[in-house]
Amino acid sequence: MNTRLFSKAHLDGVTEFMNFVSDNLGDRQEILCPCRKCLNRVHQHKGEVETHLYIYGMTNTYTIWIHHGEALEVGLNENFETGDIIDCNIEASDRGCNVEVEMNETEDDPDDDRIHEMVHELYTAEDHGPTTKSKFATIIEEMKHELHPDGPYTRFSFVVKLLHIKSFYRISNVAFTAFLNVLSIAFPKCSIPASYAEAKKVIRALGLGYDSIHVCPNNCVLFRKELAKIDKCPVCGASRWKDEDTRKQIPNKVLRHFPVVPRLQRMFASKKLSEQAQWHKLKRKPVDNELSHPADGEAWKDFDKKYDWFAKDARNVRLGLATDGFNPFGKMSASYSMWPVFLIPYNFPPWECMEQSNFMMGLLIPGPTCPGKDMDLFLQPLIDELLDLWKGVPTYDALTKKSFDLHAAIIWCIHDYPALSTLSGRVTLRAHIMEKIMTFMVS
Repeated sequence: MNTRLFSKAHLDGVTEFMNFVSDNLGDRQEILCPCRKCLNRVHQHKGEVETHLYIYGMTNTYTIWIHHGEALEVGLNENFETGDIIDCNIEASDRGCNVEVEMNETEDDPDDDRIHEMVHELYTAEDHGPTTKSKFATIIEEMKHELHPDGPYTRFSFVVKLLHIKSFYRISNVAFTAFLNVLSIAFPKCSIPASYAEAKKVIRALGLGYDSIHVCPNNCVLFRKELAKIDKCPVCGASRWKDEDTRKQIPNKVLRHFPVVPRLQRMFASKKLSEQAQWHKLKRKPVDNELSHPADGEAWKDFDKKYDWFAKDARNVRLGLATDGFNPFGKMSASYSMWPVFLIPYNFPPWECMEQSNFMMGLLIPGPTCPGKDMDLFLQPLIDELLDLWKGVPTYDALTKKSFDLHAAIIWCIHDYPALSTLSGRVTLRAHIMEKIMTFMVS
């Protein structure tokens, strides 16, 4: 899945998959296409599926071929007497903002032991900073909870499996809570969370959470830092809450902030990811007049010349920032616009740079309208993190087994023209022309 297109490993993998489909689905001519373009959403003829897999490759999240005959079975057993984790067969992404947990089918597949690997790395890094130490201790403590004295699962493994099923089959939060509530009542001796909120707390130690920041309904201020405890906007006087008379206070508007610093620190707690983060300097072989990696571009080279201290350490991260509005309801008749803000680390090899699993969501700006000139207000939490990263954040490097000061900087922004206008606070040529056309039509 992660090899170069048309390499021998890629061609052999496509052949293996098509043979697997033939053995399991027999003479069925149309199957779901698992390529990176179709994502198991479109039925195609077998020949077309094979062509797509050659051209686009298979989506890297489709590790268990459940749509093509493979059973979704999982076994998990932990032994904590020596502090080690044994036979842990749950795969969880330890970087990026997409909260997606995957599970493997068999206990004998060492290549997919991502939780085992991640917790082992946290164990190695625990003495090199309070953040990793507290995370490791929390995960270990959570994994000790039994689901049932005679059962094969711990509460942690059972909840992760349920959350994977919820995500994979797109079960709503309300339905998932109702399902957990029935399970907890039917099996009172099992330590089952009674709601979706409780289930999320179980895996919060993995660093997959976010901070909810209340916003003035008129986008005047964020209720954070010194304004965290006030109930009314100091600028316009608007209430922070939808209904002040009820005991359950519901905020008018909420900005969701996904901290970037812990994810970058966790990235270097992995030997594999730490090595990949230095690929651009240690393993890249530049060719004259050939652009094969962002490091070959003039912007990267100019940045290195201007900040040579930043360029000396290959672990310092170059980031791209991308944002745009979208309608979460998927209906043209519903006028609603939310704005996710993504960060893309460009230190990785070119085949890893643009993998969606490496995208990190920094912010989710609420609707229902475009933030417009108030975009700077919503960017405040992210800007604070970026300023800290520019100064340097103490980080443990699992590859060298030493701590270092991690720096990061945004050197690219990727937008269409309207989003560029919103983010930069300037009127782009296209936006200016559209404004003139609309003015002419109205007049």
